[in-house]
Amino acid sequence: GRVFPMVMSLGYNPFYKNTVRSVEVHILHDFARDFYGARLSLVILGYIRPEYDYVSKESLIEDIRTDIRVAARSLARPGYVKYRQD
Repeated sequence: GRVFPMVMSLGYNPFYKNTVRSVEVHILHDFARDFYGARLSLVILGYIRPEYDYVSKESLIEDIRTDIRVAARSLARPGYVKYRQD
């Protein structure tokens, strides 16, 4: 399989009032089609921030975009590049 960068949320997603902890993966790649239900293997290489409750969906989306920028910069560092090639 191929390795794709991603950001993920692990927690209760308080904005959506979830009562069960879940993992949500946002893969930073445009795929030609959906693959819901497919099995993924994940390698977690870092931590960006805790989860927050948001006043709006737009605020949540903006923080996710910030997370994506932070992850992209981190994954470009030499210590992380090797995981992409592994």
